[in-house]
Amino acid sequence: MSLIAAKILVTPTLMWAVSAAARRWGSLVGGLLSGLPLTSAPISIYLAAEQGERFAADAAIGSVEGLGAVTASYLAYAVSAPRMGILAAILLALAYFILGGALLHGLLQPGLWLATAIDLPAMALVVALCRSRTGTEAPVRRSRPPRWDMPARLAAATALVLLVSTLAPHLGSGLSGVLAPIPIISWPLIVFARVQDGVGAALDVVRGSAQGAFGVLAFYVCVHLLLGRIDPVAAYAVSIAVSALCVLPWLVARRRPRAA
Repeated sequence: MSLIAAKILVTPTLMWAVSAAARRWGSLVGGLLSGLPLTSAPISIYLAAEQGERFAADAAIGSVEGLGAVTASYLAYAVSAPRMGILAAILLALAYFILGGALLHGLLQPGLWLATAIDLPAMALVVALCRSRTGTEAPVRRSRPPRWDMPARLAAATALVLLVSTLAPHLGSGLSGVLAPIPIISWPLIVFARVQDGVGAALDVVRGSAQGAFGVLAFYVCVHLLLGRIDPVAAYAVSIAVSALCVLPWLVARRRPRAA
């Protein structure tokens, strides 16, 4: 099955699952789940199967750099969302993603470990910034989503993944890696949370996505280190397990009752 066909099937299913989780447990949990390598892992697996394990391992470096660009977009949105309208904040976040990708992958090319050292504090800053700002907005009454809500989310996510899937195979391992961590699931959730429940809910999704990004980062580091050295099935199994372990503490902390 081609990458496009696979992602047409996988992405709407994952989008539906994460959206349902967000409705059931809140925007923060939805953002946290959407931050996992739910779409980037299938891309990496496909690249390994079609282009070879070395290609996928090299692409993982570009993905760590791309994750820094994604984090820059989250940071821009966290700062601008309370002050700007929906469209302006999204466009600014997109500009920061492009700028971050141009700097990290096009100009600086820091490599795996330096890019990791850049990503970690940046992701922590997004988490802290969103946590401090979500409490500043008056609570918004959560309304029942309209009937078109879920189909619109699925269509938005699928349209984005088709764009990425069409371009990625032609760009080489580096740029394919940069495109892989684009938050295809997170950004539709952010937009719909903003429209339906306000800035605070959107920032909750951003915070959860930044928390989930720690798992995405672990996934790519493991893929680069393990792929080509051990069986590829084992390499991806370990990478996904380590990614999940990095996210588990956030979920546990989210479910722990607050002290009176």
